[in-house]
Amino acid sequence: MELLAPYRQEIGERRRALVPLAEALERDVDELWTDIVTEWDQLGKEDAGWLPTNFHTNRAIYTIQFPTGWWIDATASETIAALSEKFADRLTMLHEPLTMSHLTGDDRNLTSAIAEVLRDQVVLDDDTKPLGIEFLSKHGSSSAGSGVCWAHWMSDDRNQSTPQLQVVGKDAIDPNDTDLALAQRYCGIRLR
Repeated sequence: MELLAPYRQEIGERRRALVPLAEALERDVDELWTDIVTEWDQLGKEDAGWLPTNFHTNRAIYTIQFPTGWWIDATASETIAALSEKFADRLTMLHEPLTMSHLTGDDRNLTSAIAEVLRDQVVLDDDTKPLGIEFLSKHGSSSAGSGVCWAHWMSDDRNQSTPQLQVVGKDAIDPNDTDLALAQRYCGIRLR
């Protein structure tokens, strides 16, 4: 879902852009959209709602082995309360109480700043550093999956002690994969 969702949003924006034209033509925007997509198909153009073949042929599914350690649940009440209490001076850009909507929102400056605070400042009860954060997807979860995302903190010059992950598998994306089909259905997107 995380990978396909931006394409769903882009298509939605294209449809919304047709509203003034549909109103001027006194047509329903969905009917106008269907006519445009049909014409694109007849002309052999890639239409909205379709991703090109290279979307899945140029990508792979990697199996990652993480080092032993703990993850911070960024959307847990305890995490939000600790951030609000201990790092209020680093979160002054909010101008309101920190909530889960901030942690899962589109403001990458904010979410990155919060993740940086957690990475640089948090030491766990067992005196280790967290491996990264886990959080609920803002796109929800299906009955077939957890809807949980993970962000691992890679080592950099400032934090050489972070254990590294290992790639233990790489598989091509099967265009007939049931999870991919489910995500496509939820996003209203198809693969060529």
